[in-house]
Amino acid sequence: MKKLVIDIETVGIPWEELDPYVREYLIKGLSEGDAEETRRAGGLSPFRGKIVAIGVIRLDDGRSCALYESPGQKELRTEKIGNRTYISGNEKQILEKFWQFFDDDSRFISFNGRQFDGPFLMIRSAIHNVIPKRDLVGYRYGFHPNCDLREALNFFGTTNNRQFKFNLDLACKTFGVETSKSEGVDGRSVETWYRAGRHRDIADYCLEDVRATAELYEKLVPTLLMFNREFRDAEERGTRRAPIEQPELPMIMPRSEQSFMDAVEQSSIELTASLERVEITDSKGPEKVVTARHQAIVLDKLVQDDRPEEDIIPNGL
Repeated sequence: MKKLVIDIETVGIPWEELDPYVREYLIKGLSEGDAEETRRAGGLSPFRGKIVAIGVIRLDDGRSCALYESPGQKELRTEKIGNRTYISGNEKQILEKFWQFFDDDSRFISFNGRQFDGPFLMIRSAIHNVIPKRDLVGYRYGFHPNCDLREALNFFGTTNNRQFKFNLDLACKTFGVETSKSEGVDGRSVETWYRAGRHRDIADYCLEDVRATAELYEKLVPTLLMFNREFRDAEERGTRRAPIEQPELPMIMPRSEQSFMDAVEQSSIELTASLERVEITDSKGPEKVVTARHQAIVLDKLVQDDRPEEDIIPNGL
């Protein structure tokens, strides 16, 4: 089973570029403070924002890939650095490439992916007429094939939001995982970097989020996730499907051919022994020798002939 840890980075379409009726609709009835927050929150909506980076780590082999938007670029470009691959293009191109990573039973691992990353990826794909390969939201109360670590830690929303308020950074620090955040650098930096043309920096930041999510996932597998039936069943299926190394067996001749060859070899041995016992002085000796030699020649041809047994021996013999 392929296990893919995923995170995305998004930016909003500038407020001034939105249709006037859309702007009016979005802030209608809001206070000035809330209206200002709405103007700046375009990157949180697939209807007002776009995906500028997708980070993916495959857990079984550790390979990672950052797909990121490079404005003005018309063709996909790929660059490999060690175990990491960078793929750049426009939003539609990186989405098309992203969906190629999924198999039918791939596990989609994220932090808050059910509420944000999954819907965002699917809606932006649909906007570009890119058909999603599978549903990244799906049944809520399970951790396979969609595994949202945030829902594992808030027990599918049953905990008190105020008392259990946390984000990826806080969860990582609590579980002893190196966080992807640093002084002055967090998700709010992405919009600034994008406007400044720092697209590769966004890709690297996205992969750091994915790396932190992957390490947090490994902490939660034996402690919380294995209590979920869907998750546990998928793990057991994956274990059963794992290939088992078999010792290399010698090539064995088919039984019918083996039996025939054994019989030929035994007859040759017996004839050779008979020839050695023939006395040349016997009045009928030469005739016996010729007959025996004739039979030996026939058997020798049988041994050398590669045809199937039924083609070598006439019917009835």
